[in-house]
Amino acid sequence: MIYLTGDTHCGLDMGKLSTEQLKKQGIELTENDHLIITGDFGFPFLPSDISEYEASNGREGEYSYRIKYLKERPYSILFIEGNHDNHDWWSRQEVTDMFGGKVQIHPHATNVIHLMRGEMYKIEDRSFFTFGGAMSVDKPFRTEGVSRWSGEEASSEDMQHARDVLEKNAYKADYIITHTLLQSIIAETPLFSHKMCRCKTARFLDEILERVTYDKWFCGHFHVDMTIQ
Repeated sequence: MIYLTGDTHCGLDMGKLSTEQLKKQGIELTENDHLIITGDFGFPFLPSDISEYEASNGREGEYSYRIKYLKERPYSILFIEGNHDNHDWWSRQEVTDMFGGKVQIHPHATNVIHLMRGEMYKIEDRSFFTFGGAMSVDKPFRTEGVSRWSGEEASSEDMQHARDVLEKNAYKADYIITHTLLQSIIAETPLFSHKMCRCKTARFLDEILERVTYDKWFCGHFHVDMTIQ
């Protein structure tokens, strides 16, 4: 079975993944299941997370404790990147093939897998097109290289790669997974319109909408449970 959830922000919103919280919803994940996190995963996030883990060999500290918890889950944890992810760190990790597309396996927890921008995956006989990233509306309050990274937004290379992959797949996907909403939906939805910013990733998603046939589209970013028709 495939499950989806929104942002975890490292430990800030990780409680929803606890066994107790999942059981309250009648969910018990097994080794046959996949959980997809729609951005702002955050493991690791701060540079101190990485230095702490490396210095202690994963034996102490909040990040070490939480990544150990994820590592011990029997199911696979798949995620796309949001704007609040350490893009510099992920850019240095090895890329490999899985589910028919390019992925990065977390070096601290091998059941945690990064689904990369502009890739098409086949998971449990369903096709997933993924495109993470967004512009941080709180950018002025964050520090480059410490609490935000330039890779948060999609590059022109990311966008062209996505176009190429979609063309190869006849512009069809069962599901689309993104971090942010489409710019047109943000503008038209009063709940989100006050968060309008010059996000080229969100604008690019409008281009995808015009070209792709799909069943359902899921995203995180705004921390709201909502269905938009």
